[in-house]
Amino acid sequence: MTRFTRWRFQLLAVPLIMGAVALMLLRPDEAYAQTAPVNTQNYGAIARTALTMLNQTKGECFPWVRAVVQTALGRVMGNDYHQGYLQAGGIEVPLVSARNGDIIQVTNPANTAWNADYVGLHTAIVLDNMGNGKFRVIDANSNYDGVVRIRENYSPTELSTRTPGLVVRAYRIEGAPGVVTPVIPPAPSFATTGTLPSVGQRVIVAADGDCLRVRSAPGLNGGVLGCMPTGAPATVTQSGPSADGYRWVQVSYNGLSGWAAADYLSAGPAGGVTSASAPVAAPAVAPSAPVAAPILAPAPVVVSAPVRGSFAAKPVFGGSSGQAAAVFVGNTVDQMIEAATDARASGVWVQDARADFQLLIVGGPSFILDAFRTKLQGFAGPTAVTLIGNAS
Repeated sequence: MTRFTRWRFQLLAVPLIMGAVALMLLRPDEAYAQTAPVNTQNYGAIARTALTMLNQTKGECFPWVRAVVQTALGRVMGNDYHQGYLQAGGIEVPLVSARNGDIIQVTNPANTAWNADYVGLHTAIVLDNMGNGKFRVIDANSNYDGVVRIRENYSPTELSTRTPGLVVRAYRIEGAPGVVTPVIPPAPSFATTGTLPSVGQRVIVAADGDCLRVRSAPGLNGGVLGCMPTGAPATVTQSGPSADGYRWVQVSYNGLSGWAAADYLSAGPAGGVTSASAPVAAPAVAPSAPVAAPILAPAPVVVSAPVRGSFAAKPVFGGSSGQAAAVFVGNTVDQMIEAATDARASGVWVQDARADFQLLIVGGPSFILDAFRTKLQGFAGPTAVTLIGNAS
């Protein structure tokens, strides 16, 4: 071999080695079989069905999950990495509240077609939510060999930051048998009785969804401060007006104080009701001495201090992509701007009610911010977002 040929071979070997190293860095964390015994009775139908295939060769992750859902529930998922879940009756849930049987999907929203194939695309079934964005999951093909394994401390958000454009979503297939749902004893709501709860009374949330929104002011235009889950106890602190077709009361729940529609509240335990004070007899006075009615000062209006938006965990920006997946904890667009500013981000990608992605430009002109507020007026609970443009 001539000296020139050896030199050319060494020069060509450098990019090949660098490419191999890059592929190793993009490879998902290696999974391993669970050695500790797993009690399948602790899980719902989807997770139990998946566990019956542990250590078996089942091929790629998404087709395997589709087969698990059909076996467990008799429902057929579509081929699309987003619409497929919705076609099977699934709903998207916040990643922080994902539980056993929910499905974590890492995908690029720009390409969710059946034939999508890119680095980071992955599907896994939740066994346990370990908190702090980590899960115990069961998945197929995590080691590129088609084998079904249990993966401990799976952190999809952290892994998605390695590839630009990836978004982490969690889906729940409704009506999964075997999932234990707490039964709330029926109680007459204030909508059926035509009455309003009194100040100091304990009430129970009887929302027709997962939770009842708590707002900064009575009416649907009040900013959403939080959401009380169905069945949660709360205390009425003030009666309010009727607005937007609902009757409003101020409530206190687990440190959260704001206005809620009384139509979605029912009477709570009698022990939580503050009894009215017994009437006090007026002192005897001479008939000729009129008694002036006392002048009552107006009741002070209690205004809750605004809550500053934040992220559930400090965003970690990818070194090359300049992006970070995060969970926004707040209720208004302005709070999201505050949180993004604190994180030193220049933009935030957020999904609207139609699952379309909208870009919030931090520090942008007012007409752009107003357009963003029109499309996203409030947030009910934690929201998965993608931050961009980190100023390191």
